[in-house]
Amino acid sequence: MASLTETAQSMRRMIKLGGLSLGVFLLLKLGLFVYRTYLVVLNPPPPPPPAVAFGKLPAIDFPEKLHPELTLRLETPTGGTPNLGDRAETYLMPTFRSNLLALDQSKETAKKMSFRTEPKEITERRYRWENNEFLPSTLEMDIINGSFLLKRNWQADPTILSEKQLPGKEQTLVEAKNFLRQAGLMTEEMDTARMEIAYLNFSSGQYVEAISLSEADFAQVDLFRPDIDEQPVLPEDPKKGIIRLIFSGAREAEKRVVQAEYNYFPVNIEQKTTYPIKTASQAWRELQTRQGYIANTGNNPEGIISIRRIFLGYYDASESQGFLLPIIVFEGDNDFYGYVQAVTNQWLQEPLTIGD
Repeated sequence: MASLTETAQSMRRMIKLGGLSLGVFLLLKLGLFVYRTYLVVLNPPPPPPPAVAFGKLPAIDFPEKLHPELTLRLETPTGGTPNLGDRAETYLMPTFRSNLLALDQSKETAKKMSFRTEPKEITERRYRWENNEFLPSTLEMDIINGSFLLKRNWQADPTILSEKQLPGKEQTLVEAKNFLRQAGLMTEEMDTARMEIAYLNFSSGQYVEAISLSEADFAQVDLFRPDIDEQPVLPEDPKKGIIRLIFSGAREAEKRVVQAEYNYFPVNIEQKTTYPIKTASQAWRELQTRQGYIANTGNNPEGIISIRRIFLGYYDASESQGFLLPIIVFEGDNDFYGYVQAVTNQWLQEPLTIGD
């Protein structure tokens, strides 16, 4: 029979052996974890495919423009095209107004801009208001998407040019927001919009940029949609906002805004999904072969353009297409901008043909 001393010694040996075994086990388990982590880092599993939850999307309907022959040169910092990833978000742009209430809602908006008479129907969705209370004025509005063009015939009042009480930059921004607020059009998104100010003269039937505020007859403000998910949102003309207001120097408030263009369509940033996109090199080939859209040729009279930046953005169309769609943007010297639709062709709807 073993003595108590021998039993104690046996127990100590068993504890040491158990502790050593546990240490070896934990060391092996840690080593296996590190090895598996290394394999995942070295060969990460592919991400799930883009969700494409909206189904096939409409192709962007870029405006038709006639441009001279251009020579495009790729002169980015790396000398090549960047990796833009394999997907981009697409956002839902719901219809601004329902068909049943569209005309009544448009009348309310027009009334807030002092157009109280009944409108004339131009087309099924486009109406025209007239008002001669302060200045001969017209308002044409798309009653479905809410876009409009307001014009006042300021030439009917010669004091408008002689008074020239033009607002400075800060006051112009305040007056622009006040105009939108009074018309019931100010949104939280527009409150954070980027705004650009320019000063204008009127020459040969059109507005031209003035040398300075002191020489100007009008002040112009352009509002651009804020970035979405850190990506810029660019209109068809990158120098013209989706909202443009032109202010006179008139003292009367009713004569301050002589022109207003409104092409803002709400975006539901909560309703989004991902779509596969083209590579930057594929988009570059498309731009070179006139399959993209030249948004602005810039000040490049010789027609030779150096492309300096390529990046993802979104296209803010002047006509709502139901979605805010991603584009690949080519930015060049002297304000050149070119766009290519980013979503791959397999996820674009086929264009309608005659007889469809």
